[in-house]
Amino acid sequence: MSKKVSVIVNCHNGEKYLKKTIKSILNQSYKNFEIIFFDNFSSDNTRNIIFSFQDRRIRYFRSNKKLTLYQARNKALKKTKGSIIAFLDTDDWWSKNYLSSREKEFINKDNDFFYCNTYIFNQKKKK
Repeated sequence: MSKKVSVIVNCHNGEKYLKKTIKSILNQSYKNFEIIFFDNFSSDNTRNIIFSFQDRRIRYFRSNKKLTLYQARNKALKKTKGSIIAFLDTDDWWSKNYLSSREKEFINKDNDFFYCNTYIFNQKKKK
């Protein structure tokens, strides 16, 4: 059985790229995950976007006041059920095989944490 990954997405008014971010998680080839979506007191359309997905793997939590990123992440961490924690910001997205390409790291007991390379997307050039 593959290990469950808790993907924490912290959001404060992140509607611009939010659909793309969430779709990139839901479309992963690795399927054993949950999304802990922590709405950090957004005043935009964030809530409606999240609820439009209607996917049982998305767990939505909302703060009743604006928190620092670290406070928000710590609150989100307390909601996780997975044995692996991953973070994805609302203006970022993953390739379809992101989680599956790291699966061997999930079982490596010598690792306490790991990270990966990133690509920078230029919005104007669409590259």
